Amino acid sequence: MTIKLSEESFSDRMLKPLGKKRGVIVPKGPYQEYGPYAYATAQKESFWKALLRPKGAPLPEGLVDLDEWKEIGGDSEKR
Repeated sequence: MTIKLSEESFSDRMLKPLGKKRGVIVPKGPYQEYGPYAYATAQKESFWKALLRPKGAPLPEGLVDLDEWKEIGGDSEKR
């Protein structure tokens, strides 16, 4: 399954110096329905929710950290 992320935006770069994490909702439904040939788009968490979350607080359940996702190769077209 290929999962596409949007490019890093100004708001993402603004959250980093503040020590805030922005979560990404990774869809699971298309893989279960269409198999490994599915193509899906992950959606970012609201900027305001990320900004108002306390520094160092864990992300809500079901969200993946945007930076960690990119480090493990989650934005790769090969997957």
